[in-house]
Amino acid sequence: MGKETIIFLHGIVGNKNAFKQEMETLENQYHCFAYDFYNSSDLVGKEFSLEFLVDQLYFHFIKEKIEKAHLCTLSFGCIVATAFAKRYPDRVMSMTFVGGYLCNVPSQYHWNVEHVLAGKEQLDYEKWIDYCASLLNPNSVHLAEDSEKIYRDYALQLEPDIFEQALRIQLEFESSSTLAGIHLPILWVMGEYDELFKGTLMTLHQLIPHVEYCELKHAGHAAHAHQHVQFTNVFQSFLKRKLVQLIY
Repeated sequence: MGKETIIFLHGIVGNKNAFKQEMETLENQYHCFAYDFYNSSDLVGKEFSLEFLVDQLYFHFIKEKIEKAHLCTLSFGCIVATAFAKRYPDRVMSMTFVGGYLCNVPSQYHWNVEHVLAGKEQLDYEKWIDYCASLLNPNSVHLAEDSEKIYRDYALQLEPDIFEQALRIQLEFESSSTLAGIHLPILWVMGEYDELFKGTLMTLHQLIPHVEYCELKHAGHAAHAHQHVQFTNVFQSFLKRKLVQLIY
């Protein structure tokens, strides 16, 4: 039996290195693959949208000759994975969402996205990005990491129209109805201090009764990066259990 494949998807900002440490840890046991959503060559002549992101992921399945894969995502990447699994369920073995969230549910995060988009024309672009960072990826008093600066620096690397459209995707995507129709194994990992995004998950177990939910201690939104060993142990245990279930 050959190695199973894990495809890692990054967040609304950042790049394919989001799970670099995890890929290095797992590369002897799995075929690990990652790519950039915002690859300029992929975007030539195309409109950035959720449909584009799903098509882009499917293209990588075909290009890399991947029949089926586990999808492991950070934050916004959960939207791409969910939409892909809805369209191509036979291609997905399992989904793991780190810092994942539900779109279009009553929550502080949803209201914050609406608020920053409504205020875009009132600020110059860099000030608006600062505002986005403070409302959408706020610093935690429990962590030394300057998550707002990380968000800001990566967001400023994107074309303004593309970043805005990525935000709008979160207001357009219906997480609840889409996830309710998906019966794949799902591991949902949140950081203990990720209060903003956990606030979107009030109905998670009603939507997906079979979901495996886990909170990592002393971690924020990028829980896998804050607690690499904790995350890797949880993730590997999940993958091994799914393999045993598939065999038997």
